[in-house]
Amino acid sequence: ALKQASVILTDSQSSKKDIIKHVGVRESKVNAVYLAAGENFKVLDKSKLNAENLRNQYNLPEKFILYVGDVTWNKNLPRFLDAVKLTKLPLVMVGKNLVSETYDKTNPWNADLNRVNELAKGDSNITRLGFIPSEDLVKIYNLATVFAMPSLYEGFGLPILEAMSCGVPVVTTKEGSLKEVAGDAAFYVDGYDYENIANGLTKVFNDLDLQKELSEKGLKNAKRFSWKKTAEKTVKVYKRVMDS
Repeated sequence: ALKQASVILTDSQSSKKDIIKHVGVRESKVNAVYLAAGENFKVLDKSKLNAENLRNQYNLPEKFILYVGDVTWNKNLPRFLDAVKLTKLPLVMVGKNLVSETYDKTNPWNADLNRVNELAKGDSNITRLGFIPSEDLVKIYNLATVFAMPSLYEGFGLPILEAMSCGVPVVTTKEGSLKEVAGDAAFYVDGYDYENIANGLTKVFNDLDLQKELSEKGLKNAKRFSWKKTAEKTVKVYKRVMDS
């Protein structure tokens, strides 16, 4: 289907390179159009945050590292949890699969989920929330001290822009598209080294000046992306295909 298509749309230059490499299509056929965080992801006024109620509702620590996403091999969560345990810092994890009990534990695809469940079980520093409505998710981003996404591969990495749009300092890796999306606005760690991840998390968590710097850079970086730009560039690709 990819080889027969008139054009292929993807969401990063990194994904574009992978498609060309693995599918074997010509470069001119593949168009990278960036995604963006929703407009509801923004820095909230403290009066609208209602922090105390939110902390009570979701059992949130006063300060915490935040993770938002799935539990698949590329997310690198077993190594991430090893790093968090080394730091002894509070971690809040958001994602539907993180609290799922009705999944196939024998499926190799779920090996990391099995490991995450083992590592998180009985650890009072790790809070798994499951799915969170968008309105509350924006508030939780705003309350977070650090957002972490130490993936081994991403095709885009949308939660990074959501976090940056909410003014949260970001710790991530340079794997896949992440450096492309985060630019100079993130603190980078080695996703294959849990001690390096732990050191990065600890440094950002405890350094208020660094937090402020990353927050300001993140807000600026997030403005490079918008759904209006996504729509306009997508329409241009459609028009070019139709005209040809």
